[in-house]
Amino acid sequence: MNEESTARKEGSDEKTVLELLQVQEPKVALGTLLTALFGAVIYIVLKWISWPYIMVDLFTLGLLPALAVIALVGAIRGPIAGLLTGYLGELLAGTLLSGTMITMTLPAFAYGFTGLVVGLASYELDNGRSLVKLSIMSIVGMTFTLLLVTVIGLTIEGAATMAVIGFVTLPLLTQGMLTVAFLTPVFGRIWYAFMIKVFPTTL
Repeated sequence: MNEESTARKEGSDEKTVLELLQVQEPKVALGTLLTALFGAVIYIVLKWISWPYIMVDLFTLGLLPALAVIALVGAIRGPIAGLLTGYLGELLAGTLLSGTMITMTLPAFAYGFTGLVVGLASYELDNGRSLVKLSIMSIVGMTFTLLLVTVIGLTIEGAATMAVIGFVTLPLLTQGMLTVAFLTPVFGRIWYAFMIKVFPTTL
């Protein structure tokens, strides 16, 4: 009986992990992949647009809405979708918009970490406290992205310290953090309002 109970528990835990990743069935896994691809397309479009910003000494203050899309996809469809949205979105944006693919796509993978971290939790996008939770998790995810991109720039790419700090770390800190903290819950609420009107039975 004990062995049978253990086997059932292990099976239940595995199912829970698969459900968290949104890949427990082929149909669900396909939906996760399509959501990630759609998110990547939106990411590219938003990154193509030039958004206004303010320069204060060495700091660039502004919003980068594309980054909030990564976090939102993670919140809606789980960590795999969030990771793929960030990875594919940044990879394709770099290739299509500037014709570059940097360091074996590692920086693009780092951007996906924001969606991965956000996707590890569940959210109710019509609930204020849950939206605050989404904002906090987005900041945590962006912190991982910032650290990874900085480390990749300093070690693997071998770039100058001041160049990495000035062109990578500071923009992600002053623009990226603000974006995911404020825009992700706003996008989440807009998404919920859209879904409740267009596809009410899916919520």
